[in-house]
Amino acid sequence: MNLFLNILWFDDAPGFFDSLDVEPFKREVVSWGFDTNIELVTTADEFMKRKPWAQYDLIVVDYNLGRDDIHGEDFIRRIREQQVFTEIIFYTATASSALWDAIQKRQLEGVFVSDKQGILQKLERVARQSIHKVLDLNNMRGIVMAEVGDIDQIIDSIVRIGVAELKPDKQAKFFDRFHGHAEEQGQDGLKRLKEFKGDPTLDTMLSLCDSYKRWMNFKRLVKQHARVKEFEGGDYNQDVLRPRNHLAHGTVQIVGGATVFTYQGSEYRFDEQESQSLRKKILDYRRKFVAIREKLVARRT
Repeated sequence: MNLFLNILWFDDAPGFFDSLDVEPFKREVVSWGFDTNIELVTTADEFMKRKPWAQYDLIVVDYNLGRDDIHGEDFIRRIREQQVFTEIIFYTATASSALWDAIQKRQLEGVFVSDKQGILQKLERVARQSIHKVLDLNNMRGIVMAEVGDIDQIIDSIVRIGVAELKPDKQAKFFDRFHGHAEEQGQDGLKRLKEFKGDPTLDTMLSLCDSYKRWMNFKRLVKQHARVKEFEGGDYNQDVLRPRNHLAHGTVQIVGGATVFTYQGSEYRFDEQESQSLRKKILDYRRKFVAIREKLVARRT
């Protein structure tokens, strides 16, 4: 799991799904520091195309799929046959006893039962449980690393488009400032940096970048590009990269029930509240970077 809760929902009546107000559920998930992707399928063929289903964090399956010879438990069995133990919600508009009978007959594990009226409440409870399982320290460190890596790519795409649209004199100024800042940071990669100075290109520049340099590139572009100036974020380095660096490279101590990471002489206190706050910040920055990228792409089409 990353910071998106990926849900596959199988019901042959799309009208039922459309009748549900899923926005309160989505807002609740956001309050936990996650976002949601809900993918609806309405036919057996669509469902089977998602095989082996390991990419989903939660699967929701209707019992009555409009056929007399096959029901929801048959598809749940196929998931389990793939050794995928994602939690599943099995629901029906009729008596839940039919679901329990089907579960026992097929010997299905990890299945939650609900009626149609209470499906959203059950979805919220199971989603909370599913998310809670990944919130140990090691999983959170991995999630933060992966999310920052994804944002790196978003920033790179913004810089590629934005710098390409600058006039030659502004491009030269942009590259020169990158070179000066990178040179100040140390001698690592000095040969490649000298090659870049002699023949500056976007590809070479981006290959020389870590997450912090990418953020600095973005900040330089904010000063020169009208669309990028519309960015509404704050200090990405302080809000996300500093915590990421502590989680990735810091030494660990347990102090007063919290995990404290020490890195380059500074401390970062990481507990459940800070974990939730960091997840929310990452999601917020991701949305804002994506919004800028979409504006740049829309301008080119």
